[in-house]
Amino acid sequence: MRYAVELAYDGRPYSGWQRQPGRKTVQGDLEDALSVLEGARVRCVGAGRTDKGVHARGQVASFDLTRKWEAGRLLQAIDKNLPPEVGIIRAAAVDEAFNARYDATWREYVYFLWTAPYCFPQVRPFVWRIQADWSSPDLALACKALEGIHDFGLFCPQGERPANTVRRVLRVRLTHRREWTAFRIRATGFLFHMVRYLVGDLNRVAGGRLSLGAFLNRLSGLPEEGRTQEMAPSTGLFLWGIGYTPSPWG
Repeated sequence: MRYAVELAYDGRPYSGWQRQPGRKTVQGDLEDALSVLEGARVRCVGAGRTDKGVHARGQVASFDLTRKWEAGRLLQAIDKNLPPEVGIIRAAAVDEAFNARYDATWREYVYFLWTAPYCFPQVRPFVWRIQADWSSPDLALACKALEGIHDFGLFCPQGERPANTVRRVLRVRLTHRREWTAFRIRATGFLFHMVRYLVGDLNRVAGGRLSLGAFLNRLSGLPEEGRTQEMAPSTGLFLWGIGYTPSPWG
């Protein structure tokens, strides 16, 4: 039978989602936990391939087990065999054709920024501490411009660019709560490091080190000559949720 789980994880000890020989990965730990239940090797498919140090609140994975499990019992059984950095949020039996990656209709990331001169130690590993004003009008215009269909090739490392770098951004939102700023972006798909490069550029716009016009030019595929690209650190980035139609959770 095929199952799906939604899981959250602290990305700090991991080299990313995808299993890699000799490295600690989230997929590797989840597959090891599933293999304990199955008594044989289990492979799973993840909805998003988060990279090193990136966190998740709503990653989704699908896999096959020979035994029939009630959803609540499956959640507890997997969770029991996972390290404390990973937690199963919900589980469900799904159609045999369901694929966590290819059936996803959208993915959403949230990047958390901290603007105060102090920072609580409990918060520090999960934010990017900045000084720029993310409430500036130019930044709001830059975020709005991201919505729609664009070629994001300039927001992906050259060696990692696929043949098609066009992506559709469905929604971008900025939320401010005292010391917190959250940049939320939902799209049909993302390129490698795309969100971190976008946040890096938006922080330059917020700080007055990159003009709105220059940012819009980059969004149109016009690179700045001699410019060194900046990438936001992985600390503040969360894979927030995955959308499906119909939902596997009922």
